[in-house]
Amino acid sequence: MPKACVWPANCVKSCGAPAQLGHICGAHLKRVRLMAGTLCCAWPGCMRRAWDRKGLCSFHRDVAFGQIER
Repeated sequence: MPKACVWPANCVKSCGAPAQLGHICGAHLKRVRLMAGTLCCAWPGCMRRAWDRKGLCSFHRDVAFGQIER
């Protein structure tokens, strides 16, 4: 069963596009990759630091790749 993208489309629902990697679609994966190398988390509204500089904080990385449910 294909997974749907969990990236928030608005405050009520998620994107829902087919997930390309983990639980995020290609468009949102691109957004994460653009933030790689910085300390900022690419997840909308997140103020946590991406200490490993991979584009997402540790919490949202776990959400995006299915380690925890959102």
